[in-house]
Amino acid sequence: MPSDPFTMLEGDHRAVEAMLKALAESEPGAERKALVQKLAIAFEAHASFEEKAIYPLVPAVMGAEEEEEAEIEHSLAREGVKKLIEMVSQPGFGAAVEMLEGGIGHHVHDEESEMFPALRKATDAATKQQLMEKLRKAKAAAGLPLMDPDVATKQELLSAAADAGISGRSSMSKEQLADAITRPGS
Repeated sequence: MPSDPFTMLEGDHRAVEAMLKALAESEPGAERKALVQKLAIAFEAHASFEEKAIYPLVPAVMGAEEEEEAEIEHSLAREGVKKLIEMVSQPGFGAAVEMLEGGIGHHVHDEESEMFPALRKATDAATKQQLMEKLRKAKAAAGLPLMDPDVATKQELLSAAADAGISGRSSMSKEQLADAITRPGS
């Protein structure tokens, strides 16, 4: 697993981007509904964690305006996710996905190019470790894997397996690593 919470959050960004891409290409039906629900759960866990644990650090590093902007963007994204749930089987679903992709894309760009680098530099190792523990607990409470194996690289999965103490990891395939990491109790 990555050594800092910001890398984990960036992994969440990649997972949400992948889900939105899949939704943009999806057809109405049970698969789409399931993916919208997965997106809703993943987004809410991610956004809630950032709002409770990350954003309170922002004013001291970047100013209160940056924190406020990020929270507004989360609010808009929540509205977009709610709209996807409402429109999952209706015409116009693709347009709703595109609008959500645009808003989340802007937010992710701001976090990854400005906020996270500033916070990485300003946050000491002990605070990063505390944030990682909070993130692990938040993901577990939401029933989410520590990282999305569909978007993680094999190296990221190997690192996560090492952190989780999974034996035999060096000889495992990417798929075996993903299974070992996401399996309950690992």
